[in-house]
Amino acid sequence: MIEKKEGKINELIYNQTIYNGGKNCMYPNIMGLYLIIKMINEIDETCNYIKFNPFYRYARLDCQIEFDDYMFYMECRENFTEKELEEHWTRCMDNIYDVPHVVEQYGNMNENRKKQAQILYPICKHGNYQVFHKHLAEYRLYLDELIPILFAKVKENLNLSQEDIAFGYFCFEIHSG
Repeated sequence: MIEKKEGKINELIYNQTIYNGGKNCMYPNIMGLYLIIKMINEIDETCNYIKFNPFYRYARLDCQIEFDDYMFYMECRENFTEKELEEHWTRCMDNIYDVPHVVEQYGNMNENRKKQAQILYPICKHGNYQVFHKHLAEYRLYLDELIPILFAKVKENLNLSQEDIAFGYFCFEIHSG
């Protein structure tokens, strides 16, 4: 049984993604995610964290490909410094670009990786819903760049033909707290 958490954003996400009395999850497609982001941006509050994890479902092979490396994860904290934020981005990006025994410090990342870190792994202060909404809007726009990249990976991994494309779609696992 999936528990409903307190707070307007948590309640909205629960109501949009949980059904059957808390027994089942629904994973919205990209249009559903756009709608959920729009609804969140109409709420003047923040939550402790929010996570969108993209994956691709392919019906012909009854399989899915998860893209944990491209997950959006925003957390809200009471306080944080610029140094803590850069350390956070370094840890997150190190998980994506896992090179054994090498940690690329945020200051040494190229501009594309910095942009990706800032968009996929933002931190904001509790209660600062304007910044919270700004980060969600940036992620929403970034999806226009990200989905074609992920789709190219799907086509390559599954060796999809033009005809196969109609049998798959992107979904998002959504969590908040």
